[in-house]
Amino acid sequence: MIDIPPEFVHLVNSPSIPWKSIIAKADERLMEVGNPFVAFSETVITIASKESIKKQPNVDLVLLGMEAALARGRIIETLFLSSEIEDVRVLSLRAIALFVASDIHGLQKTLSLMETIIPEDAPTEDRVRLATVKVLVSAANQDSKVIMSVMEFDNMLETYPEQMEKPLIETMFTLYVIGTLFQKVGEVTRATRLADTLETMGHAIGHRMILALVENLRGNICYHDGHHHEAERHYFKFKKMSEEMAFELGIGMALNNIGSIRLYSFQLEEAMEFFAKAIEHMELDSARQVALINLGELTTILGKYDEAEAYFKKAIKLEEKTKQGIIETYVNYILLLVRRGKIDQSIRYLKHAQELVDASGNTLQRCALLRAKAIVAAAKNEFDSAVSILETALDIAKEKKVLEFIIKIKLELARTNMTAYENENDTERLAQAIYHIDDIIQIAKEQKLSSLHGYALLLKSDLSNLSGRLIEGKGYLNRALTIARINEDATLEREVVTRIESSDLPTYEEMMERGIADSFDKVSIFRPPSAIRKVPQPTLHALMAIDKESGLTEFVYYFDQSLELDSSIIAGFISAVGAFSGQMMGSSGNLRSITHEGFTLMMEYTEKRIITLIATDESFELRYRLREFASVFESKFPSQDNLDSVEPSRYKEADSLIESIFADIVA
Repeated sequence: MIDIPPEFVHLVNSPSIPWKSIIAKADERLMEVGNPFVAFSETVITIASKESIKKQPNVDLVLLGMEAALARGRIIETLFLSSEIEDVRVLSLRAIALFVASDIHGLQKTLSLMETIIPEDAPTEDRVRLATVKVLVSAANQDSKVIMSVMEFDNMLETYPEQMEKPLIETMFTLYVIGTLFQKVGEVTRATRLADTLETMGHAIGHRMILALVENLRGNICYHDGHHHEAERHYFKFKKMSEEMAFELGIGMALNNIGSIRLYSFQLEEAMEFFAKAIEHMELDSARQVALINLGELTTILGKYDEAEAYFKKAIKLEEKTKQGIIETYVNYILLLVRRGKIDQSIRYLKHAQELVDASGNTLQRCALLRAKAIVAAAKNEFDSAVSILETALDIAKEKKVLEFIIKIKLELARTNMTAYENENDTERLAQAIYHIDDIIQIAKEQKLSSLHGYALLLKSDLSNLSGRLIEGKGYLNRALTIARINEDATLEREVVTRIESSDLPTYEEMMERGIADSFDKVSIFRPPSAIRKVPQPTLHALMAIDKESGLTEFVYYFDQSLELDSSIIAGFISAVGAFSGQMMGSSGNLRSITHEGFTLMMEYTEKRIITLIATDESFELRYRLREFASVFESKFPSQDNLDSVEPSRYKEADSLIESIFADIVA
């Protein structure tokens, strides 16, 4: 005879639940499925489904069915069971299902209803349920209220410690969501503590779904921290636990996460296999849509255009049905259409994407749209327009601190300049492509993204070879090989060794058609595991504007007044080094930085000036701001021809410009 699973024993004393009948039917089903938990949950869900459509349903029985459906990850059935019942217990479980389904409108509606039916003197458990739903609503909206909601929820748990000993499913799920939020913003220690707490809770009441989600959370924490092998171990454990209880949602999540790790290490074919398996376990249209978009993007990169077309068409049908506003549905399809030379068709889908952005007003959606517009512009050989559009998108991504967009846009800037170089044979375009790849390398170092670092070095090796700097190109390969061996990255090591051992360098045509395109494509699929890590910024010493032709210092600003620097000597040194590097490197690039004895000189170049920032080290943040300063300085104080002397009063507004651009770093 089947025993009542521990997940549901808290309802065992409910006199309205026909336990004997349920167990008898579960025993019969056990003969078919062979798994006691599956037999019991299937039986309960079936009985509760029939009960829920009655005029006066047995709420406890429906509640049991909802908990069983949630434990199996069957979100649609959970929503069906709760559609007509205004009971606090039912509504709070419904909120979990709505959160998983990304139904923000439904979630907000449920919260509003709960607030009207739960009085201030309501029982403790009802107030806890209300607090959990507030957290879920804030988390789903990704708004500032989430902090207040979490604090309110924490206070509730401190006031009622019994929730830690005999927690509600709502309490545990909310703690999982909070742990995930902490992990995403880099609060790894707090996320780990919550995982420990959840594991203790899960074991205390024997809740297998929660214990499985703990493994997923631990995997996410390891992934965020760069421990990918350990993350994969947790994800495989999550998958196994989910399979044992037929937790379909969990199986899909685990497979998707394992695919993401494969993607992180640029094992594209393996990633695609895991994503394809994951979609088989996804019942929600929104989840299937995202999976289809991922598969479409991957197959586009792998050159399997017919497969990609099929994936995107399915995703578009789901978008038209659900109206989720997932802009990547159209944006990634646009990239495929451009690859296939269907520019007119891509422009039509740009209009669909524009409609989504106009309807939502979402800034990050606009960023994705701008990237797509730039790719279409580049395909039409409108390179200056494409670069301008991408620079706008980069400003948005930088302001919003979205690491994935920053990397993708930087890469697209490099690719656009490379395409322009191929069409125009302008070496300045090649220099700009190298510039943006250098920024990706800097970001990868700072953010500890070793796989990205290695593959970006491969790409820079290709670009160096194109510009005739073969020794430099080999040096970048050796650096990539070191990274591959330290990280035991067999895929990267194999690619590097193949290039190093190649006796003949590929011709220009071969590199443009094969090597460069492949390298750009591989890096473009990279997705960082987290948001931007906070990186300590270097100390700033001085900023100078130097006239290229005369070598005169037009403007100097000292961040550190105690540091005595002779600007004329530094200007002469930079001018000399610039001339020397120009002879060594040709017109394919300018020297970006010089580091010596704790000082780093970072250079940005305008048509007639070298803008130099002296700091203790280099960082992407400083590079970004230095470039911004150079651009604004050049527009406010246009370069003078035949400069033979400097009038300091001409630049009196430049100090405030520096203070506005570098203020928070100096502070």
